[in-house]
Amino acid sequence: MARYMIHACPQRMWYVEEFLMPSLTAQGIAEADITLYVDTDHLGCLEACMDSFSKVPDDDKGTWHLQDDILIARDFKVMTERWEGNHVACGHCFGLHKDLSKHTGLVDVTEMWFSFPCIFIPNKIARAFTVWWYKTGKEDPQFESQRQAKRYDDTLFSIYMQWFQPNCRVYNIVPNLVAHVDYLIGGTVANEEIRNVPELFWQDTELIEKLRKDIESR
Repeated sequence: MARYMIHACPQRMWYVEEFLMPSLTAQGIAEADITLYVDTDHLGCLEACMDSFSKVPDDDKGTWHLQDDILIARDFKVMTERWEGNHVACGHCFGLHKDLSKHTGLVDVTEMWFSFPCIFIPNKIARAFTVWWYKTGKEDPQFESQRQAKRYDDTLFSIYMQWFQPNCRVYNIVPNLVAHVDYLIGGTVANEEIRNVPELFWQDTELIEKLRKDIESR
């Protein structure tokens, strides 16, 4: 059994409720195994991420973290249920990260994808990441730009992993488990750099076209 957390902002709840959540349960994922975290206080990506990570169970299991602008693969449930354990598993690679895209399968932490649209993180690592941020990282002058922008949570996670979890092994999954479809639901709300970036490891164009038509006809 896998557990999931959807990270959502209020303006995208229509998509989460009408499309993303139903797509998960249609594959047989129980609603009880899905936690919905909504940034109702408008903390921004960075602080909302930290707050949500601090709320995962304090146990030896892990959680699949999903953002609110994704389309899941047809075999999403089956694939995600394979990745319980101590490894971080990355289910998405942005097309603009050409330098990291060549690293697939089991890799060193320095080759981990920026995969926050879909990433499995052991709960102890997620909680330790937030402890570091609240106690040390948040006041570190070198992270001032991230604090001001209220984003780059994935960049900070990569830094944390390289500094404090250097021996952790990561699995970069191909084909990807999700497609990033922000352009179908109003565009990015946080990062213009990733608008309409081509998918590198997703070939199911029929599924994307079906979603497009379903959204247009809602």
